[in-house]
Amino acid sequence: MTKRLSPIKQNSWKLLLALFWACLWLSAGARAEASQETYPSFEDGDVVGFIGDSITHVTYRSQGYVDMLEEYYLSRFPRRDVEFRNLGADGHKITDFLKIYDSDPAFRGLSRAVIMLGTNEAILKIAPEEYIGNMETLVARLKEDGLAGEDILILSSPICDQNCSKNFDKNGNMRWTYEGRLLEYLELLETKTAEWGVGYLNLHTPMAELTEEIQREDASNTLTTDCIHPNALGHRLIAFYILQAQGEGTAPLSEIAVPQKGEPQMLRGKLTDFYRGQKGLCGTYHPETLPMAAAGDVAEFQAFYEAGALMCQMPLRVEGLDAAASYMVWLDETELGSFTGEELEAGIDLATLETHPLQPVMEQINALSRKRHQALAKHRNMWVEVMMQRASFTQEQIDASYRQWRENDERLRAEMRALATEAAEGDFALVLLEEGYPLEELKQEQQQALELQKALELAMKEVEALKADFPIHRYLEQTLRRIRQALPPLRR
Repeated sequence: MTKRLSPIKQNSWKLLLALFWACLWLSAGARAEASQETYPSFEDGDVVGFIGDSITHVTYRSQGYVDMLEEYYLSRFPRRDVEFRNLGADGHKITDFLKIYDSDPAFRGLSRAVIMLGTNEAILKIAPEEYIGNMETLVARLKEDGLAGEDILILSSPICDQNCSKNFDKNGNMRWTYEGRLLEYLELLETKTAEWGVGYLNLHTPMAELTEEIQREDASNTLTTDCIHPNALGHRLIAFYILQAQGEGTAPLSEIAVPQKGEPQMLRGKLTDFYRGQKGLCGTYHPETLPMAAAGDVAEFQAFYEAGALMCQMPLRVEGLDAAASYMVWLDETELGSFTGEELEAGIDLATLETHPLQPVMEQINALSRKRHQALAKHRNMWVEVMMQRASFTQEQIDASYRQWRENDERLRAEMRALATEAAEGDFALVLLEEGYPLEELKQEQQQALELQKALELAMKEVEALKADFPIHRYLEQTLRRIRQALPPLRR
């Protein structure tokens, strides 16, 4: 009985020649990411203060846009230490923050600031000139504390969704009607922020356009909970627009693209010991980035907003498979699912698979994030009490409350970072295999391919030593001769 040759031995010389010329003339290039930053990304060591009203404080949800930004950074940059410090307070206007600026220790030590204020001013019909004057004063205070203009980003307020059917009472009267005043603020911010030398991001216009689009289908559709405060989708959009302004959010978290021939192309992460056979492929996957927690609002956001969905994805694309055949995909011992060759060529999103082995880690991080938000919201309520004149506190009481919150917050934040860092440094056996083909055979083929690769590397080292003494044709002959000698005999 004739022993069947493995696919790797059948094609070994073709493989060696291809690898040889690839080593000589080609170099692997990282996939380029085109981005144009209008506000620099948050860097290692940054302390970013988010100054805002109830849309930033967010006592009506377990997470807001600040927490969603942090989750993205933990997924995309798990080793980067950035503190996202929420300075929001319900009902606050710019003048309220100016009053507490020197008393509130949370304003100390900021390296970056993001400001979103104007909704309460618009509701109270504060004149645009007064609003702009107060904003200029707040910017000046931040600069006095050492922040440069490029460290400050001003966000326009989101929309007042006054055309939503939920904004009308039974008599057809609007409950909230301050949209026009927001537009007046918007017009002045466009020019004044340039004069102040700070960053500016218009959230209002894209959210208004998107709202108009979804309300053509149903007048009750909205990105808010009450025509004022953003809902989960609204907060995800705010986070996405900020990331987009930073040159982030316009590419997947990571991507593995396996062409029909050649090496895998990686957008972040690594795939080592790669082997592709006739019935599957395998390698060791080093993720370096993490999936975002598969919370319900993430999935909802991806389904709702295609342009922003990309930032949550980790696609795996494989060309050249049998379109009709079914293939199993594993990460380590975890079965991710069964997919057709056609589905794999189009791309499957590893990040949204509940079976992804890193999803439990991200769910842990998400749960810790919610705890942080709950504690933060409770701590910041003291400033709401002060603003409403329902309570007053001595500086000693303020400092003690801040220290207590700060200690708890640092503990939770350190736990989140430790989980993210450890997970990102893991190694996972990635296997894609046509159903019915033995995994052991694919592993054996991979081992043979690795041995051939080692032989090639050894030969290349010897060639380097001969380059000075031999012209190129003899250099090539010597290389192939040593490769042939290093290989085990092939059965024919």
